[in-house]
Amino acid sequence: MVSQSREQQKQLFRRELHLLKEKEYISVQQYEETLNAHVQFYADIEAEQEKNMLVSSKENPVLQKPVSPVKKVEKKKLSAEEMRERNISWSLNIGVILLLIGGLFVATSNWETMENWMKSGTIAFVSLLFYGMAYVSKRMLRIERTSFAFIVLGSLFLPIFILSIGWFELLGPYLSFYGEGRYILGMLGSFLLVPIYGLFARKLRSRLFVWFSFIALTAGADYFFAAFQLERDGFYLCMTLFNIGIVASYHWLKKLEKFEFFSKELVYFSQFNLILSTFLMLVFFNNHVFYSVNILLTAAVYLSIVYVSGRKEYHYAFSVMIVYGVYQLVEHSILDSFGPVIYALVGIGFLAVPKVMSGEGYWEKIFRFTSAAVSCLAFLYVSVVGILLHMSEPSFALFLAYMIIAIQFTYLAKVMENGLFSYLSPVFLASALYEIALAVEPFFRLETMTIPIFIIGFLICLCIGYWLKHPMIKTVVNSSRDVGMIIMILAIFMGLVHYAWFNVGFMLLLLSVGLAVADRLETRQEYIVVIPWAIPLTIGFALLSFGEEMRTSLSFYRNNLGLPMNAVLSSAVLIFMHYLWKIKEKVVLARNSFYLAQVFYTIAILEVSIFQINGVWMRPAVLLAGVGMYVAFYKFTKFKWVPYLTALVAMVAYFSVLSAIRLKGSVPEFFSWIQFPFGAFLLLAVAYFLIKKDLVLAKGFAWVGHVFLPLLLLMSSIVYQEQAFWSLGASVIVYWISSRLTAREWKVMLFLYSSFFTLFIVIVNRIFDLFGGEYEKYSFIITSSFVFIYWLLANKADRKRTVYFLVPFSLIGIAVFIASGLFGWLSFVAMTIYAIGLIAFLHMIKKDIFIGLPLLLLFAGTLSFLFMSGMGTSDKLLIVGGFGVGLTLCGQFFYRYLIEGNMKKIDSYSLAALLFFLSMYVFQTDRVWIQVMPGLFISCLLFMQRKRIHSAYAWIPLFLSGVYLLQPYYTILGSIAIPDLIEKEVYVLPFVAVIIFARLCLKDRYRSITGYIQWGVLVAVSLVLIVDAHASSTVYDALIIGTLALISMISGMFLRVKSYFFVGSGVLLLNVLLQTRPFWGNMPWWAYLLIAGSILITVASYHEWNKQKTTKGEKTFLSKIKQNILTKLNDWE
Repeated sequence: MVSQSREQQKQLFRRELHLLKEKEYISVQQYEETLNAHVQFYADIEAEQEKNMLVSSKENPVLQKPVSPVKKVEKKKLSAEEMRERNISWSLNIGVILLLIGGLFVATSNWETMENWMKSGTIAFVSLLFYGMAYVSKRMLRIERTSFAFIVLGSLFLPIFILSIGWFELLGPYLSFYGEGRYILGMLGSFLLVPIYGLFARKLRSRLFVWFSFIALTAGADYFFAAFQLERDGFYLCMTLFNIGIVASYHWLKKLEKFEFFSKELVYFSQFNLILSTFLMLVFFNNHVFYSVNILLTAAVYLSIVYVSGRKEYHYAFSVMIVYGVYQLVEHSILDSFGPVIYALVGIGFLAVPKVMSGEGYWEKIFRFTSAAVSCLAFLYVSVVGILLHMSEPSFALFLAYMIIAIQFTYLAKVMENGLFSYLSPVFLASALYEIALAVEPFFRLETMTIPIFIIGFLICLCIGYWLKHPMIKTVVNSSRDVGMIIMILAIFMGLVHYAWFNVGFMLLLLSVGLAVADRLETRQEYIVVIPWAIPLTIGFALLSFGEEMRTSLSFYRNNLGLPMNAVLSSAVLIFMHYLWKIKEKVVLARNSFYLAQVFYTIAILEVSIFQINGVWMRPAVLLAGVGMYVAFYKFTKFKWVPYLTALVAMVAYFSVLSAIRLKGSVPEFFSWIQFPFGAFLLLAVAYFLIKKDLVLAKGFAWVGHVFLPLLLLMSSIVYQEQAFWSLGASVIVYWISSRLTAREWKVMLFLYSSFFTLFIVIVNRIFDLFGGEYEKYSFIITSSFVFIYWLLANKADRKRTVYFLVPFSLIGIAVFIASGLFGWLSFVAMTIYAIGLIAFLHMIKKDIFIGLPLLLLFAGTLSFLFMSGMGTSDKLLIVGGFGVGLTLCGQFFYRYLIEGNMKKIDSYSLAALLFFLSMYVFQTDRVWIQVMPGLFISCLLFMQRKRIHSAYAWIPLFLSGVYLLQPYYTILGSIAIPDLIEKEVYVLPFVAVIIFARLCLKDRYRSITGYIQWGVLVAVSLVLIVDAHASSTVYDALIIGTLALISMISGMFLRVKSYFFVGSGVLLLNVLLQTRPFWGNMPWWAYLLIAGSILITVASYHEWNKQKTTKGEKTFLSKIKQNILTKLNDWE
């Protein structure tokens, strides 16, 4: 009752609202807005009621504090009424266009036979036709949007009509398209369109027609100026004056209320027109000076646009145009010689612009930034020009320009407190000082400018940054320090590029002096932290540079000491500085010096290992001294990672001493067999004796020894081969002892597994030595056997650890058997026994979840063996099928269900049996019973699983077993002869049976999903049968397809199933269309356009008529029939 009452209220409201519109109490626009709001109001009420019902139906025992939702900006969505109105408009527009195209083709087929006045008249008639359609749409159909669209189309044909008058010379040759008065014709036509478009703009309140009128006015002005045959620059000057007139007219129009609609759009149009004129002016010009005047005048217009539009961003265009105009004026006049100074003064000139503008505070900030940007551009420009034209030549103009810019940025940094400006000031000052350096450089005759550049940075850093105390430069003190430091560092890098090692060392020492001054006077926290590191670092690099200078000069230094000596010297000097600063109680500098000394000595160690030096005494001396340095470093810092580096250096020192001994003599033969791992044994021995003295140091030696031991064993095995047996055997014992000495579990497992793996390498070594490479794969079985024996004898903890090695190792062993090739029964039986043994072991330790892995390998090994053997196909099928049947029985014996104990046990036997049954397809013959055997086996296997899974999923194996029977079915079909008439039906109709069988298995579950699938299957089968029938085009095919479609329709009607009924109906209709193809296939293309346009217009008109009826609370006859049909179909499945 409530719903009926609400529906009556809706109809009553719509009826009253319709009467208000008919009596013209409200406009059509107000009617549509109110109606849409009414529809949206009830839609929101229904949504709120559904939300409240959903919330009330849920129980919420825990009271929570409501969280205020975050407001999201959602995209405006059209209401149902608005979407329907839009669709109606589009349908009508498309229909009209289609009718127009079809009609124009018919009408213009005889265009060449028409007179010129008739052609223009035809265009005018088309425009009037659109206006007439607009009148009909507005007055009769009441569709405002469509009416507006027709008015736009009609208005667009007006300039085409005017153009056609000139083209066809209806007003004489003078006022023609190519005549001398063509500009006058364009002016008259454009000015004629202005009142027409303006009238439509006022009548329709349309922004589009306002823009049409402005465009027509601008076009008329363009034609008017063009009629005077002005030069290009003069024409653009007139256009600039016209833009000024537009801006001025805005102030007059905005005071008149009747032109308020035009004045609002004039703001945007003036901007668009100015931008377009500016673009054309920038691209096309003749005289550069006249061009620069135009640009400067346009810049003033852009500044005035700020007042008109209120958009302050136009000051960017003003600034750009000013800069560009000055550039054009300077570069193409006598001012070129003073260019750098003028560009610098332009940047300062922007500071005066805010004085003539309102809102002075805001504009001061803007133009200060503008001044800074222009000055930066001026700096870049004059610098680039100076580099390209006056390379390495001093310039007083550049010096003056740089000084002006530096003073300007010092002022800006002070008044704006901007950090960037404070850094730019010393940069420009450095540029000015560089010009002075270029001027005095001929007196000193320097090879490079690195020293002068460094001195510039040194002076800026110390003089301005630390020593001068003046209020004006207070804001650039810190920036001068930073810029000076950067310049000094860049100069040092320039010296490195020129390989001037002595200069680099001198500059680094001078830099350390500057850093020492900064260490006393610097107050910034980040520098206080960095400088104590930078001082010893620069000293160290200075010694590196001096050492490199000696290396390039002295042959003894170069041939015997080499690069490592440079780092050794740096380290030695820093050690000396460490003790010196320690005496002066400079604790931080002393500590940092010791750290950096260690870094430089580490570099020396790396260079000793890389570069060619004296290997008899220099290399061992540096490395042995490095061991002492690292021990001292560990004692000084107590860092726990240092012992590892100490042991690493000791290992390298061992090999360097070994190399030195070989250079002077030889070693015993037995020792040569163990010389590689002996270094690791030494480290482990040292670690054992250090355990009670220094545990951290002992750990470092032990870990390095264990890390290098495998690599050294590998080297020993490669070099000495069978003699490496002694090293490997000793390593087995070492690893097992290490597992006993450590306490952490992961270390115990690591060493124990290393012992097992080394045992495997020993066995491989012996087998290869005794039997050759053919039997190496049996080392896996032997190793697994030894490890299994150890598992039997070990304690509980070691048993658990051994399992994690034995199982993966055995899997790898089985895989190696397969990869090496199962060429005989011996290898195949050994692999099978290996896999069965591993499966039995997994049953013993109750790890059934991993049984699938050896079964998978057994499957791969069996296939590999069968592919390589020469047995017959029947024997291969017997073996594969036997494995499949046997595994099926094992699965039924060991497991009651496929998955037991929450995934702890899985019947891997049944899965492996499925793989074996699938592999039977590989070994096939021409016999049909053999071809269908795998499908029957797999179907039986799936059918046997129906009671081994949860009852809710029992339908899955049942359905799959039935579906898989299609394979034997299609195999049998492929082996017998089927008549062509029913061949396609026999192949595709079983898919319909499959979906029916699936719905029977599911027993009303997933009816919605299976319903969609049933639709898809029926449609696909129907399409296949239709294509087949169309390809043959016989009466029998048509009868068969018609009969099947009729059966589908009757079944759908009796069973009340939509898919069968509608698919059958669709197939019948399609069959009729195919049979009548000769009739509709020969129609011309324009007939389709006419039919389609008529249909679209009819549909749109019907919907509009239906809308009007619904608004009045009435229902059409077609709506009632549609409602009855939909009500009955809703009861169908």
